[in-house]
Amino acid sequence: MYNFTYLINNKIMKKIVIFLLILILFAPFYGNFSFALAEDKFYYTDNVEHLFTHCLLAYPETALAKNNEMRLHYNQDCITHNEFKNILKELYKNDYVLVDINKCFKIEDGKALKDKVKVPVGKKPIIFSFDDVNYDHKKLHLGMIDKLILDENGEIAELTNINGKDKITYDREFVCIMEDFIKKHPDFSVDGARGTLNLTGYDGILGYRTQKKNLENREEEINSAKKVIEKLKANGWTFASHSYGHYHMKKISTSAFKEELQSWKDEVESLVGSTKVYVYPYGEWEIIDDSGEISEKHKLLEEYGFKLFCGVGMQQFYSYLPFNKNIKEKTLFMDRKVIDGFTLKNRTTALKPLFDTNAVYDYANRSLVN
Repeated sequence: MYNFTYLINNKIMKKIVIFLLILILFAPFYGNFSFALAEDKFYYTDNVEHLFTHCLLAYPETALAKNNEMRLHYNQDCITHNEFKNILKELYKNDYVLVDINKCFKIEDGKALKDKVKVPVGKKPIIFSFDDVNYDHKKLHLGMIDKLILDENGEIAELTNINGKDKITYDREFVCIMEDFIKKHPDFSVDGARGTLNLTGYDGILGYRTQKKNLENREEEINSAKKVIEKLKANGWTFASHSYGHYHMKKISTSAFKEELQSWKDEVESLVGSTKVYVYPYGEWEIIDDSGEISEKHKLLEEYGFKLFCGVGMQQFYSYLPFNKNIKEKTLFMDRKVIDGFTLKNRTTALKPLFDTNAVYDYANRSLVN
């Protein structure tokens, strides 16, 4: 009996050894993938790219025209609707898929920790976010849309007043463009993921004057904005705080910063719901102060419920800060690659793993400035 049992165990051991050898031989072919059996459809990874841009130049012939006071700013800091469409095509061709930023981390004991996202085998995860989605007064009629609306069928659309007449479109701003792309390529979105809208609040949100300073029709604007927000959330879009007044982190006082946080909570969070993601204006972040301790401003951010903090950088970075070993309480931090007129022209090497900038660049419209 003993010999027979030993023989069985020996056979089992042989199978285990063979199985492990197969794993070792084929592991290199999985690259950054976590291990997945041949019949599995997904793998799990925390190696995630994050891109961001601003509201699109919906009418580049107006945005980049010589008589437009914003033309140089637009040319450097924004992309055209054609460029965004081309970027989505390139990302899809290069096997990238959208994932929800909120699925990239988890909360344990009140702190944010990196978490692995589910991605189809053969695909690479990417987050896309969009800054300053408020369509403030100073940009009206200068080449961007005026606001996001719901059309007569309850679908997201774009509204722009051109020469005194309202024009409804579906292919000029990132929301509608991405919705259409996912409709045609549903495998581009993992579990219904869309992008993240990074909102300020000083001049309302989404083109609606929801700020307290609006003494004319604030309630009407809030009610209209809520309908759009509800549809965006139902489609899979998420929201993040981009501050209330788009201040410079190093210049604002701690007391004024607290007022900013409360204003965002009262006027924006009350409409879009709570978020744990904070996106620093200008990418100017502050976690430790001049003495090397956690800054009072960062403590306030955490008090207001923010857990993941996003900056700007052309190298992929998703880890914990500060690097100071004496500070045990670390903050989860994610850099975002900026996609704008400047980087499309001057950061081709950094963007090459994502897409070919020559295939994206809107040469026809950019020639109005360059």
